[in-house]
Amino acid sequence: MSFECRSVRADVGAVGANRTVLDDVSLDVASGEFVSIMGRSGVGKTTLLRVLAGLQEPSAGSTVRFEGRPVDGPPDGVSLVFQDYTSALLPWRTVAANVELPLEGHLSKPERSERVAATLEMVGLADRANDRPPQLSGGMQQRVQLARALASRPAALLMDEPFGALDALTKSDLEDELLALVAETSTTVVFVTHDIDEAVYLSDRVVVLGGEPAGIAADVVVDCPRPRTQIRTRESAEFLAARSRVHEVIFGTR
Repeated sequence: MSFECRSVRADVGAVGANRTVLDDVSLDVASGEFVSIMGRSGVGKTTLLRVLAGLQEPSAGSTVRFEGRPVDGPPDGVSLVFQDYTSALLPWRTVAANVELPLEGHLSKPERSERVAATLEMVGLADRANDRPPQLSGGMQQRVQLARALASRPAALLMDEPFGALDALTKSDLEDELLALVAETSTTVVFVTHDIDEAVYLSDRVVVLGGEPAGIAADVVVDCPRPRTQIRTRESAEFLAARSRVHEVIFGTR
């Protein structure tokens, strides 16, 4: 099991003015599984991701484990990918140097160069290694951020609306690239999104948060076979059934 959460409770806000956003959240994510987290804005999706990443300490009585070890800080083997790629990348460093960043101090220079080259090839940016982020499109910049996350060969990726700022065509391309990378690497993914179609297309399960404070309102299994394609998968009965169920939980029957 990659992630195990038991009775997770978490607050946001300043001390003395905080509010509880998550209460009694229990969730397992198996190794190699792709799980999306959904729910209305402000429900606590990113808070849950921060708890899994060890960036936010949950309240007393909560249990969070990664690969059997308590999460009491950023766990080894977990990488994060954020929506705001422009802030996440260092504009004065080349693409290769950005991807190399998490490897510095851990691998020798030849090993880093080999790992960076292989990872850029994996995300289709081998020919842009010497460019700098401002020279790239938004989709390419997000590929750089994804490459940087993958360079350390993580066991798990935590992704916070990574494609939310991209146009529809670029988003579709990156969804398919992500699925191919996950299939190739067997990486566990926990993926926050507001897009129901995206969540169902990518995921093995869609976990919907609801309520105030939020708990798990539904855990929807997506039975669409893999590999998936944008047209065939989205037209399948399995996709439409899962999409309908997630929509119903979030918005009701309208």
